[in-house]
Amino acid sequence: MVVKIRTTQIGLKKPINVKATLSNVDKADEMMISLLSLDVDLEEEGQDDSGTEEKDQTKVAIENLKKERAFNKKTVSFLQDILKLTDKQIQTVKETVDYNTLGEYLNYVCGRIKGISEEAFKDVDKNSPKEQSVNSEEK
Repeated sequence: MVVKIRTTQIGLKKPINVKATLSNVDKADEMMISLLSLDVDLEEEGQDDSGTEEKDQTKVAIENLKKERAFNKKTVSFLQDILKLTDKQIQTVKETVDYNTLGEYLNYVCGRIKGISEEAFKDVDKNSPKEQSVNSEEK
């Protein structure tokens, strides 16, 4: 099965077709596990801060930043691999997308690869004012 992936959310203009092969589905699963694991880690560490000293809080902050940076690099590498993006396109993505948009787009790509319909994501987009403003800027 081939799925069409919209790319306007990451600053590119044309959609990209991706085969939903076992390899690509596995890569999508790995990225979603990374995304969810990061969220869980950040939530757990945020809750543990109540009785720690300032030094410990700084260490936690450093670890969180390292995890976020590693996740961002892994996500960009995943998108470049799956969507077959050029280095120039990747630079456009890096200069266009914020952290939240990257996570939302990763969810979209992984979902599409796993067979979630485009219509399901369009319903979500209708409820997202951020997405509407991105689309209106390109018209």
